Amino acid sequence: MSEHTRSIISRSNNPAFNLAAEEYLLRHVAEDVHFFYINKPSVIIGKHQNALAEINLSFLEANDIPLYRRLSGGGTVFHDEGNINFCFIKNGETHDLVNFKCATQPIVDVLNSWGIPARSGDRNDLLVNFKKISGNACHVYKRRVMHHGTLLFNSRLDMLTGSLKSDPTRFRDKAVKSVRSQVMNLTEIFNRITSANEFLVELEEAIRQSNNGIIFSDFLESEVMAIEKLSEEKYSTTEWNYSYGPPYEFRKRSVFNGYVFAVQMKVDKGRISHADIKSNHPDASIIKQLINMIEGKYHSKNDLRESIRSCELLNTLNESADELVSLFF
Repeated sequence: MSEHTRSIISRSNNPAFNLAAEEYLLRHVAEDVHFFYINKPSVIIGKHQNALAEINLSFLEANDIPLYRRLSGGGTVFHDEGNINFCFIKNGETHDLVNFKCATQPIVDVLNSWGIPARSGDRNDLLVNFKKISGNACHVYKRRVMHHGTLLFNSRLDMLTGSLKSDPTRFRDKAVKSVRSQVMNLTEIFNRITSANEFLVELEEAIRQSNNGIIFSDFLESEVMAIEKLSEEKYSTTEWNYSYGPPYEFRKRSVFNGYVFAVQMKVDKGRISHADIKSNHPDASIIKQLINMIEGKYHSKNDLRESIRSCELLNTLNESADELVSLFF
């Protein structure tokens, strides 16, 4: 058992770096750790989720919002400069590691001392006036556990809503589904601090001062190098962020130039393992050509766009590859 707790505030707003830092601190550092950070706008999904089923892909593309997969389970969250992230890592006995209420109690205590009536909810979350201000998840590694969560300070709730508005009718899978809740920013009832960065600094300091065993720290140069390597090799890759999730089935119906197309696909490890397209288009051979072009490819707009550029169907429909790709998303 470590004698003290390191408390670290990230100098980076890169989600891939901060997610990699969480994994590194959990698996390669002996001490208990408190880690705080603020990410640039991004969507973070749970380890066992189907990325495309959780997000509004068109909205993310239009607003240049990247998606990342974290190490822990749980649901999808939106991060931006108004959202504070905390990560508490501790050693313990195997049978007594996961305890959301205990893990988030330092946050609740500080908020309460500042006049914010925060409390633990029933879904591993924190509530104020029955509205969600914090979602939490955890991951166990050997005899260490990481509890981490968000804290809505002055986040763009319209961007949060737009990013996470998905169409559940298009996907069938056994992935973990997000549970949508009514949310609120702390600035709705708290105005002593107006900057999320300032709020984070004061929150970290208040937690640290509540226990003289917590010592403010920074990453060692060797730790930064290891985290950056993990960030590049795992958390910045399409294979982890989009393709890692469980198998799923996708279906959609669209109309192009008066012809109806109904697609059903099976996707495993990110790749289209089987595709079936029904259509009233008179040339069945062209439909078969399209199926052959997409099977085996990643369920990714870039991959499919590149695959179907030479498809004869584009000429008969007078459609671009971009427009036809929309059939599969």
